[in-house]
Amino acid sequence: MEFLNESAFLLESYEESMMSLETGAKPSEDLSQIFRVAHSVKGGAAAVGLQDLGKFAHVMEDLLSALRANPDLVNSNLISLLLRSGDELKKRISSLQKGEDTPWDPSELKQQLIVALEETTGAKMAHHDGPAAPAADEVKLEVPDDFFAAATPAPAEPAGDVANLDLMAELLAQMSPEARAAYEQEEAAKAAPAPVAAPALKVAAPEPAPTPAAKPTTPAAAASGGNGGGAAKSGTPMKQQNAVIKVDTGRVDSVLDAVGELVVLKNQIVHDEYIKAGGNVRLEAIVDQLDKAVRELYEKTLSIRMTPLKSLFVKIQRIVRDVSLTLNKPVDLQLIGEETEVERTVFELLNDPLVHLVRNAMDHGVENGDLRKERNKPATAKVTVSAKQSGGNVLIEIVDDGGGINREKVLKKAIEKNLVPAGVDPQTMSDESVFQFIFAAGFSTADKVSDLSGRGVGLDVVKSNLEKINGKINISSKLGHGTTFRLTIPLSTAITDGIVVALDGERYILPIHSIREIVRVMPKDYTEIPSAGKVAKVREVLVPVISIENTLGHIARDLNNKNPSWGQRKTESLSSRREETMLVIIESITGQMALPVDDVLGQAQVVVKPLTTGNNIPEVAGAAILGDGRTVLILDPSMIVAKAARGGKDFDIKEQAA
Repeated sequence: MEFLNESAFLLESYEESMMSLETGAKPSEDLSQIFRVAHSVKGGAAAVGLQDLGKFAHVMEDLLSALRANPDLVNSNLISLLLRSGDELKKRISSLQKGEDTPWDPSELKQQLIVALEETTGAKMAHHDGPAAPAADEVKLEVPDDFFAAATPAPAEPAGDVANLDLMAELLAQMSPEARAAYEQEEAAKAAPAPVAAPALKVAAPEPAPTPAAKPTTPAAAASGGNGGGAAKSGTPMKQQNAVIKVDTGRVDSVLDAVGELVVLKNQIVHDEYIKAGGNVRLEAIVDQLDKAVRELYEKTLSIRMTPLKSLFVKIQRIVRDVSLTLNKPVDLQLIGEETEVERTVFELLNDPLVHLVRNAMDHGVENGDLRKERNKPATAKVTVSAKQSGGNVLIEIVDDGGGINREKVLKKAIEKNLVPAGVDPQTMSDESVFQFIFAAGFSTADKVSDLSGRGVGLDVVKSNLEKINGKINISSKLGHGTTFRLTIPLSTAITDGIVVALDGERYILPIHSIREIVRVMPKDYTEIPSAGKVAKVREVLVPVISIENTLGHIARDLNNKNPSWGQRKTESLSSRREETMLVIIESITGQMALPVDDVLGQAQVVVKPLTTGNNIPEVAGAAILGDGRTVLILDPSMIVAKAARGGKDFDIKEQAA
């Protein structure tokens, strides 16, 4: 239903304006925006027969109307009430969007709104049990029967004036409320006819609040503020607003898929040996132009799915506000880089990680008031969330000036949960490696469980969601001084940069974000440790070596069983593999692990394609087509490392949950 989609969109701006209202920077403008959202939801709900939604929005609208007239009455309690009311609208609309017409009873919250309205206006309000009424700023005219008798017929209007009505309405709609009010007042004064005797006209409406002086923040406002309505005559153009077209994401995805296929075909042409060896200069020039044009087309198509982090930052602002009040921890939140853009898929999967990390910073990082005073820290803690683009990635940091992470406490818990790999001396592990244990499922060092945290649920979701978008997270922390979480996330999941490797007669792609380095080792550098298996010495550090047979040996067999044609691609059997001398060092939660490969064939940027239904393999993230037309699998390093740590056993969700 169009109304539900529009309302959901409007309520995003509602929360943003509410958070802005609390800063007190522009209360009149924020209240006007918030009022318009409630007004639109009320009117739309009544129009489509959702009377319960309309009545609730009507009470919100009445309270907001009273606050517009007296912005000084806005306080933290009213903001909390209006935020909860917005949440209630979101919950109801989301339920209706899913087709879940479940019983909805916001009567308790509605009564709180009515009480707040009565306290704000000082008048007893009638219950809003009837149909949604007109907005508080709509007037009702009582016209006597003989009113039109004294009127004289209006002259015929020139066709040109009628044609300009739509344009005039559009221009007025683009003005700020203050500028529009000033313009209409001056136009009315100029156009007012000489007084004539006429029957009285009663206006049944409250006295309007005084309109604040218009601020010349736009060309229209500046023009209308000084020359008696000369804005329309001055020739100063108003700022043109770009039109917005709402398109279903499924259509955008289908276009992106089609362009992705075009990229694959382009890569085949660019890497075609016949074209390269032909010596046709003109053809080569055309191929180069095609390469640039397709690349530009793909980037522009991908940009359609890009969305700024602003709405996510608004959500973080709300979370910090609520948690700060709940825990009684004053916090100065700094948000930097809200206009940074990521692909929509990445945006959606970023929601939970950022929410958990910010909550974690507030609950575990920031100390209570007494402890901060004892440590000579300011009473108001500081939390900073920043985002910026760096190459093909987005870098996000969550920084707090709290108590930091206790390495020894984390390490002790990790040993208790048997998370430290066999053969690894815990005391030699780096701080970064130790801190990564906090992302293990069910891991918690909290002394007590609260409503916010302490159950060991949350940070494992952070790691899981980041891995889905090929992201990674690093931690730096100093006990007593604070913690920094650094997220590195690709701008898009549709394409990936990877290293093409040869392994068991096949080519595979390893996402470059998971690779620390590639090294060559001699046979003498390998050592067998009974408790840890095969390890390799890399710069005097022992790195566990992943068993290819135990972790990846089944991939070709599985695909061959499901797709007999796949087995024809192999050029070398598993048993004929030679002793490996090249290792790809992969970053993992517990440190580093080494994946032996036959050769490294180069780097490639490829379009990621999911495997078809029935071909899903945990260690495979997808497939891609190389420039020579060969289809290759994209490996999932995190799943390979997880399986290697389990001795080659398949991943068992039930076992992990236990």
